[in-house]
Amino acid sequence: MHGVILAALLLMFGAGAVESQEGKGVLHGLVSDRSGEGLSGAIVVLTGPALTAEMVTAADETGAYRLAGLPSGSYEVRVSHIGFKTAVQAGVVVEAGPETELDFVLQSQVIFLEQSVVSASRRQEKILDAPASVSVVEGSDIRNVPVLSVADHIQDLPAVDFAKTGLVQSNVVVRGFNNVFSGTLLTLTDNRLARVPSLRLNAYNFIPVTNDDVERIEVVLGPGSALYGPNSADGVMHIITHSPFTSQGTSLQVGMGERSLLKGSLRHSGVAGDRLGYKVSSQVYTGTDWEYHDPDEEEARKNDPSIEERSSDVERRSAELRFDYRASDDLTAILAAGYNQGNQIELTGVGAGQARDWTYNYAQLRLLYQDWFFQAFRNWSDAGDTFLLRTGEPIVDRSSLSVFQAQHTSRLGQRQRLTYGFDALLTRPDTDRTITGKNEDDDDLNEFGGYLQSETSLNPSLDMVLALRYDHHNRLEDPQLSPRAAFVFKPRETQTLRLTYNRAFGTPSTNNLYLDILSTKDPFGLGANFSPLFQQLGLGEFKPIDIWAQGTYSRSTDKGITFRRDAAGRPLFRSPFAPLIGAQSAQAGLAPGAAGYPIGDAGYMALDHPVTTNVMWGIARGAVLAQFAPLFQSLTAGALIARGMGAEDAQAAAGQLAAALPGVVPEQLPGLRNRLGRLNQETRGFDFASADGGPIEAFDVPRIQSSITQTIELGYKGVVADNLVVAADLYQSRVEDFVAPLGIETPNVFLDPQTLAAALDEGIGRALADPANADLAAALAALDGLNVPGVLEGNNNGTPVDEMVGVLVETAAGIPYGTVSPEQASDPYAVIASYRNFGEVTIRGLDLSLAYYPGADWKLTGNYSFVDDNFFEKEKLSGAVGPGAVADIALNAPMHKAKLGAAYNFAQLGLEVGGRVRYNGSFPMNSGVYVGEVDSYTVLDLNLTYQLPLQQDLVLQVDASNVLNQAYRSFVGAPEVGRLVFGQVGLRF
Repeated sequence: MHGVILAALLLMFGAGAVESQEGKGVLHGLVSDRSGEGLSGAIVVLTGPALTAEMVTAADETGAYRLAGLPSGSYEVRVSHIGFKTAVQAGVVVEAGPETELDFVLQSQVIFLEQSVVSASRRQEKILDAPASVSVVEGSDIRNVPVLSVADHIQDLPAVDFAKTGLVQSNVVVRGFNNVFSGTLLTLTDNRLARVPSLRLNAYNFIPVTNDDVERIEVVLGPGSALYGPNSADGVMHIITHSPFTSQGTSLQVGMGERSLLKGSLRHSGVAGDRLGYKVSSQVYTGTDWEYHDPDEEEARKNDPSIEERSSDVERRSAELRFDYRASDDLTAILAAGYNQGNQIELTGVGAGQARDWTYNYAQLRLLYQDWFFQAFRNWSDAGDTFLLRTGEPIVDRSSLSVFQAQHTSRLGQRQRLTYGFDALLTRPDTDRTITGKNEDDDDLNEFGGYLQSETSLNPSLDMVLALRYDHHNRLEDPQLSPRAAFVFKPRETQTLRLTYNRAFGTPSTNNLYLDILSTKDPFGLGANFSPLFQQLGLGEFKPIDIWAQGTYSRSTDKGITFRRDAAGRPLFRSPFAPLIGAQSAQAGLAPGAAGYPIGDAGYMALDHPVTTNVMWGIARGAVLAQFAPLFQSLTAGALIARGMGAEDAQAAAGQLAAALPGVVPEQLPGLRNRLGRLNQETRGFDFASADGGPIEAFDVPRIQSSITQTIELGYKGVVADNLVVAADLYQSRVEDFVAPLGIETPNVFLDPQTLAAALDEGIGRALADPANADLAAALAALDGLNVPGVLEGNNNGTPVDEMVGVLVETAAGIPYGTVSPEQASDPYAVIASYRNFGEVTIRGLDLSLAYYPGADWKLTGNYSFVDDNFFEKEKLSGAVGPGAVADIALNAPMHKAKLGAAYNFAQLGLEVGGRVRYNGSFPMNSGVYVGEVDSYTVLDLNLTYQLPLQQDLVLQVDASNVLNQAYRSFVGAPEVGRLVFGQVGLRF
């Protein structure tokens, strides 16, 4: 059905276009350099009073261009090409009937003032006129650096935070707020969202594009929601590939390098007649990643030997196919499809995943008709045999993203341009309950948006841009509005000042809402310690306390994650020891539902209940005595032997005393209370006090809402003395309802050490004072002077009571007996990690960059970026929900970063060399299970391209990253990255 509709559209548009050519004129010609060689891809722009909007075309592989369907009249023609001065011809008369021929010869220049971009305004415009800060990596620079991932090309751009987490893996954002599972930098390939469908992950090594196929990469800094919709609050990265009409030929590359790296790629492009262009490309590589040993993975394998070890093998296979059909001069249809399959390690908020045979696919159709743009595409993936390395649990992902977009641009006179459009994004997760768990049947996301942008030329030097976007999300009650305003002032042709305001938003992701997955099995070791006890008592299987990651959506309520409380307002908890508590209650004569029975509806229990606290104490008492009794027996036997007793008699006497030891440790204790502690993922211990020193609490977690980013920016870009490009951006971004990474939300329940110590001190002291325990008391007296570091340290105060109390309390008060479990918990005993909206975070920053061209063969670049804060403590968050702010917020990026680069072209030798130095400052990191400090590092990269004299089209390229082998770690949980030297030979024909 879809194919029939699309065919009908093509026929309809094509027929209209052909009919419109009658009685019209044609302008054609050749664009070449001074040597007479045609300039493929030269941009030809035609304007005139007879047109309602400018007409744009690109020269073909021979430099020829053609514009048809022109009303008779006088026109102005502008021709531009990267590296050449723009040529302008006014007063070009075109008449109906005969064709008008007009050739252009362009002169080269060091700095290309007419460089065009399309990502700032979703239309072609000069970079100096763009109402945003835009950086461009040109195709010539891309072809000179043979990278493994397309994201590597932008790591030296200003404001880019690039965290290399493996041989081909990276997490990339601009202006901070990075994460291990990041998708905040809206990434496009030929206008198509390039992220993994439902996970909203920018897996750049999944994008099936080859180096030779990339025409340029544009990076727009700052919010882009007004035109691009949700989740473009930090910026936009747009990868633009070559049209087959302007890049015909074949290229083949083979290469090898350190880390057992082998790579091959192929691209072929051609035309069939005047109307049809096609291209096909493919890439494959294998290598060995840097090693990383995760202690949590190793601990998991000790407890469950069936969990596989991580593999450092990296593999990738990709292919793309594209057809461009020019039905007429007004209508072009572009059909593209891509496939990628890869194996690598990918960091996630719940630990590393072993991606094995993960495939990513897309199909895309674009229609360009006059000033209309239509697009429909579908991305889908299959996780293959992927699994989590901390749990061994499989990851199934057969999700898809379908997008439909339309856009139109029109002119109202010569000073006013309107751009408006519509987007529909339909996300369909399919995880077989491995990621979205109980939400699997209710996890669709539907997003619809429309936008209007007005560009007004107030005078020849001042432009005003106003835009407004409206979006609706099926899991949000209120629609989102994204206004944009910009003033672009050009006092001179080579100087631009910008003042902009943008309001952007990020919608809840599939994970924010629907995540429902086991993160860590039995992190406290309760299963190994207490499963035998349950089996011995016939209580069935013991279910330990795991860590579970869970989104905030609930079908039954729109309130998110909620906690039950008792009449006094204290939270209720659930415990894996509930069967034992029930058995003890039965022995005490308490029946379910009766007054005083500790276990209520759905297994909830109240804090400080005497039955539950004494069961907790009994559990700890047995565990401590089981460990302490053998140590006490050994120490006592040694002391008796030292006094002259025979070894056999000493062992027997010590055994009798050890057997009597439980008699002085009370089985029941009065006045015991509970306290709450929250797991700290950085220290791997528990926090028992909140930021203000008060007790730990449990606070409801509302359903995740959109985060709103408002940015004010003052920017400058200009050319000084014809050989220096300077750019500066000063900005402030205020993020409201910031969505923090996964954080622990549920406290655990412990015995209060103070009430426990007081009760034990009285009970043990009374027992040791009993004359019947005189021999045991005498033996225990040795503890008062004993010093075993890490086990027991006596204080020589004349009594062993405090030493015994210390040993018992340290263990008994350190066991998590239960969890303050929310009503929506998939696992009632698990510690729940979830997402939370915070109040307000404000950052201020500065981005500076320059490019200096001493001559045609030299290029020097540098940039520096600064943000005023990169760690926001929970108690200082503006507008945070009081004690509900349970986590700090980290920018996960440095406050300072700087980059310097140089390149020189030995034209006579066919050799070009370049080098880059990157400095990243240190920063604190908090992203899911990965919490800690990242140290600063400085990296030197070198590259060369050599045109082999034996064959004009044979090129040798060498890229050496981190050439000094200064091992660095860019993220907590990532391996230390060392040197990687890679070389390849390329043949183009």
